[in-house]
Amino acid sequence: MLGAVAARLPRVPLPVARRRAPSASQLPAGVSVAREVLRFVAGVLIASLFIAGGSFWVVSQAATAQAIRTAEVVTELDAHSVVQPALTQGVVRGSPAAIAQLDSVVRNRVLNGRVVRVKIWTASGRILYSDLTTLIGETYPLGDDEQAAFAGGKTAADDSDLSKPENRFEQTFGRLLEVYLPVRAQGGTTLLFETYQNDAAIQADRSQVWNGLLPGLIAGVGVLFIVQIPLSWRLARRLERSGKDRAALLQRAIDSSETERRRVASDLHDGPVQNLTAVSLNLGSMATRLSQPSEEPIDRTQVAGVITTASNEARHAIRDLRSLIIEIAPPDLAAGGLVDALERLLVTAREGGIQTEVHFSDHIELSADATALVYRVTQESVRNVIKHAQASHLMVSLSHVADAVKLDVVDDGSGFTLEKLHQRRQEGHVGLALLEDRVAEAGAAIQIESDPGMGTRIHLQIDDV
Repeated sequence: MLGAVAARLPRVPLPVARRRAPSASQLPAGVSVAREVLRFVAGVLIASLFIAGGSFWVVSQAATAQAIRTAEVVTELDAHSVVQPALTQGVVRGSPAAIAQLDSVVRNRVLNGRVVRVKIWTASGRILYSDLTTLIGETYPLGDDEQAAFAGGKTAADDSDLSKPENRFEQTFGRLLEVYLPVRAQGGTTLLFETYQNDAAIQADRSQVWNGLLPGLIAGVGVLFIVQIPLSWRLARRLERSGKDRAALLQRAIDSSETERRRVASDLHDGPVQNLTAVSLNLGSMATRLSQPSEEPIDRTQVAGVITTASNEARHAIRDLRSLIIEIAPPDLAAGGLVDALERLLVTAREGGIQTEVHFSDHIELSADATALVYRVTQESVRNVIKHAQASHLMVSLSHVADAVKLDVVDDGSGFTLEKLHQRRQEGHVGLALLEDRVAEAGAAIQIESDPGMGTRIHLQIDDV
């Protein structure tokens, strides 16, 4: 009687508000890929200009330093290889013959388009020799650089100050570079050898350095700028797709949550709630009859039958509630172990009259993610067998082969076709679809094999465990 009452209770559809992810019209205006790429390119262009400017300055400084170094090397070669061997004691004493011989060497081997003037100084500031004979014998104070060159014995270079009296005859040459270094005459006297080199030659050396570095610099900056355009476009498109994928995942998560909530609400309403309602009505009716002794006496067998039926229905409700609790709040797999958790899943199937068979390999070690995946696949598979398969036998096998863990859930129930599976998904039964998505995201593989009347086999394989 109690079952008949439960069957006649209305199945009221539960209104569940469906939440949606923000639609395109609700989201902020979409980001224009072209606009963002143009912004990026503009930023790269500005950065490239800064890099180019800084590089040009560095290269300019390097070219100038290299040109000056070239002038110093020329002066050092002339000083040590050409002039110093000709610095005799006669030159130091101012002998006209010795000076004439030195002048011949300087004019033939030192003076050229680059070196336009030569002077040899004593430590006291007297010009011991110059290719301009007017200056020979004149005395001028040595500057700090000349004195430092005397003291340090190093080569120095500086722009010529044509306003000084000793440089008045070089003004016709325009801008000049002075290069000086100490030399030693025969007998050990230290003198200062100085050349005046044409700025045009210095600029030619500088341009030569520029011409060697500038094309590569321009090409490098240009290639860097050009390569950024397709890369930025590709990155922007990828970010756009990533945003769409995140929106789709968000919608799927919302849909999955709503679907699960509706399923749990439906299971509660159609299962424990209906059973407990029937129990309440029938026990209430029996209590009313027992409280009215004037009516026809009730047989004890009838009372026992109602109580027994109510007890059975209550146990069914408790079983269904326990199953829902396990689904909503799965056990602590790390503490209790995977095998114990799977065994508890099969208890519900056995209570529903399904024969169960289990095969678990020993010493299966899985990561936390793999353990959760195996549990979820088994949970969804067993739940589908209990609710839809009308099976009499259920087998769960978990094995560890080589570097892979394999799970098989096999039943002998009614099975289904792909068309039927697709229809059920259209009706909102998306448990297997969500399961396939979860397995794919974990990098595992799942196979679902089923035929009408031939049962269903669900195979999960997790590699590299």
